[in-house]
Amino acid sequence: MFGRRKNAERSAQQFHQADSREQLFAELSAETRADPEALFTIEVVDHAQPGPALDERAQRLYRTGVTRTPLAAPDPAVLPASAATADAFHPLSRPPFSAAAGDVFVIPDGTGGAVLGHVIAEVFDAVYVAVFRRPEDVPPPADPLVVLATQPVVAGLTLPARFQPGMWEVVGTATPDTRRLLPAYSWGTAADGVQVTDFSGSRSRPASVVEAETVPRQAVVSPFFVDIAFRAVAGVVDWHPDFEHLRYRASSRSVDVFPEV
Repeated sequence: MFGRRKNAERSAQQFHQADSREQLFAELSAETRADPEALFTIEVVDHAQPGPALDERAQRLYRTGVTRTPLAAPDPAVLPASAATADAFHPLSRPPFSAAAGDVFVIPDGTGGAVLGHVIAEVFDAVYVAVFRRPEDVPPPADPLVVLATQPVVAGLTLPARFQPGMWEVVGTATPDTRRLLPAYSWGTAADGVQVTDFSGSRSRPASVVEAETVPRQAVVSPFFVDIAFRAVAGVVDWHPDFEHLRYRASSRSVDVFPEV
């Protein structure tokens, strides 16, 4: 598989190639453990079997480039009901740089406060997280389960390098609402055909014309990027177009593209 990488200090397009998602996420996990404030976004562009097929398709993209898949406009702020259930909240002890599906954690918001995050799924060395803001009509202190039932403001695939004291601290567990929150993805190009896949990557099929234009590619971002994106949503820092990968959208859910039978 290979993707387009964008670093904070570079505007030129780069390509990042790996033999598998497992290898890609392991490489990025090691990079972010070494530097928890690294800033990058990698948008997965295409897949092929390791070997000549992967190299050939990568070289074709090097020569021709690839356009960014347009992102669908945000859906109206309709808050769907959550199916989440929860265990009792209690302090948890986790080794640094580790997190598990269901972990509820707090993130400093840059103003002296904190917001609530939830690990929705694990994918090899990566985690899919959603970050929530307390609704204005819910007075503090808010029941964490009430907050987790709202629509996230930021969600995406990242690495667990900031799960450590003073950064992202786990405070409890709750069953994640995977049906509501996990997205589908697209990959491929017009030349070779666009595919859609479920979140796990276990099911894929050719994309319809509409899906090819609206289902986003899988993007993995550095965890510090998640911090900054949330602060941008909250108005603490300026918004940047690269944060669009992390803006939560209720459309293109994995369960909608691949209904369970």
